[in-house]
Amino acid sequence: MVKFIKAGKVVVILQGRYAGKKAVVVRNHDEGTKDRPYGYAVVAGVERSPLKVTKAMGKKKTAKRSKVKPFVKIVNYNHMMPTRYGLELEQIKGTVSAETFKEPTQREDSKKVIKKLFEERYQTVLEPTEKDVALMLAAKCHLGTMNVSKRMKPYVFSRRADGIQIIHLGKTWEKLILAARVLAIVDPKTIYIAFSTTKTRRPAIKLAQYIGGKTNQERFMPGTFTNTWEEPFILVCMDPMTDFQAVQESSKCNMPVIAFTNTHCSLKYVDIAIPCNNMGAQSLGLMCWLLSRAILRLRGTLSYTAPWNVLADMFFYSDVQEEEEEGEYGQQQQAHPYEPMHKRIDWDASGTTATDKGEFRHDIHDTHVNWGQGIVVGDWADDVSQEQQHQFDSREISSTGWAGNIPGAQKEKEEPEEEGWGDAASAASKPFAPFKTPWDD
Repeated sequence: MVKFIKAGKVVVILQGRYAGKKAVVVRNHDEGTKDRPYGYAVVAGVERSPLKVTKAMGKKKTAKRSKVKPFVKIVNYNHMMPTRYGLELEQIKGTVSAETFKEPTQREDSKKVIKKLFEERYQTVLEPTEKDVALMLAAKCHLGTMNVSKRMKPYVFSRRADGIQIIHLGKTWEKLILAARVLAIVDPKTIYIAFSTTKTRRPAIKLAQYIGGKTNQERFMPGTFTNTWEEPFILVCMDPMTDFQAVQESSKCNMPVIAFTNTHCSLKYVDIAIPCNNMGAQSLGLMCWLLSRAILRLRGTLSYTAPWNVLADMFFYSDVQEEEEEGEYGQQQQAHPYEPMHKRIDWDASGTTATDKGEFRHDIHDTHVNWGQGIVVGDWADDVSQEQQHQFDSREISSTGWAGNIPGAQKEKEEPEEEGWGDAASAASKPFAPFKTPWDD
């Protein structure tokens, strides 16, 4: 058992006041000392973890439930059981040692330091900041689909007028932290991240890069788990509906599954479901970024106060062809900012432009028809000169000249002259007399 107990190892205490509690080995002494002629280790753990806090609670109640009660103890090797999990706690190693137990004041000081470290670790990671919530809303992580499965109903907050389901972001954050706590204590080499679509490729690869897991670079080959090509301890999938092959094989290998699930997804064989919009490139990339940041913070490799220097945009899927087209359109927009796109290129029936053919010239015009010939240019309010009057008189068209070439059969008959106002009205022009009824007399 001595070779398994090392600094940073998570153990379970078997006897004493803290029996059943988990602790981290800070310093180990295999040979023992004169005072303690046996192998022992200095461990630090949490006697009382922070409780759940809601917005409806007051400041005093929130501060009371967020407190952490740690303990520091010397435990015999025979009174502890090592686990497969481990943590990196470099800050605690310098504050706690076997010499601190000789004086009560040093022991209390070390407890205060450990308490402060644990409170920073648990409180900041369990509660999202306003910036985190704003990022989730901007990436549309709360938008689901129109359909809701039976086991996803507890994660739905409300429904929009168009039928889109709204996911509860508070429950999304709780499941995200739960998944991060599980992945933080597991060996990174035993984590397998599966994906099946092009949009989930980049988030999965980036998540595996920063937390140290493995992933399928291309298509997931059936039989990867059942044929013992890979023997991971835990599976993380981007979508349980598209990654059904990996989820089904994990159930046969007794492998726990963590999945990003939408409102319509089935939770069969899924142990930890993180409800979010897994169909959007920005939403899924942001969730993978938040998960990797929480894992690194729980492992102790990333500080809680300093921001992560890796941008969330690195986890987003982007189409190279669309970006090139947008870049070409942006260059044309800068060259002609006030000209519409469809007016910048003259296309002919063959699909090629006049500029490509070299036929477009400004100095060549078709002049066989001059539409402006014979137009008199001048001021319409001025008096007409004799020359202009002579031009108008010479160009007047007679009333009968236009019908000179028409055959006689096609000519219309001349109509009788109109009646004057002084002539007697004809019968056709007389007004119509109304019908007289018998009761009008």
